[in-house]
Amino acid sequence: MADQSLNQGLDHIAIRVYDLDASVEFYTRGLGFRFVQEWSAGGVHRAAFLDAGDDRLIELFSPADTPPGGSPYPLDAHRRPSDAARAENAAVVHLAVRTRNVPALYEQAVQAGARPMGGPFSVRTRGDTPMTFQAAFIFGPNDEVIELINRPNATVGGDAVL
Repeated sequence: MADQSLNQGLDHIAIRVYDLDASVEFYTRGLGFRFVQEWSAGGVHRAAFLDAGDDRLIELFSPADTPPGGSPYPLDAHRRPSDAARAENAAVVHLAVRTRNVPALYEQAVQAGARPMGGPFSVRTRGDTPMTFQAAFIFGPNDEVIELINRPNATVGGDAVL
């Protein structure tokens, strides 16, 4: 049996971006993240940590850098995959940002340059503790899919009924 006390929770998610400065601007102005630090080491020339809240971080890598697990080829903003091609080949489907007000954060993100994908909408769950949560989806500046979500009790799960 695995020792569950060894897992202290998710620390960060890393995204390679087409434009580091524009991405930092979007995540701070559009989604309210806090800039923590920029760094470089080894083969990484420029990366940044942003705090999404409660020390949950997103790490952004510049397009020419090769983060651990990433492609050695630089990102080319002129050859971005289509939404369909990205969806067909993406291992990470989306990242979700908690909010108390999905419609307001959705509008703020769109005003900061996000491309609308869907929502806001409500989902009713079933299970031991049914609930209704609100969500919306946007494309970030690197075509990453971002879910904006308000779950009334974030510690409670359930089977979503769409």
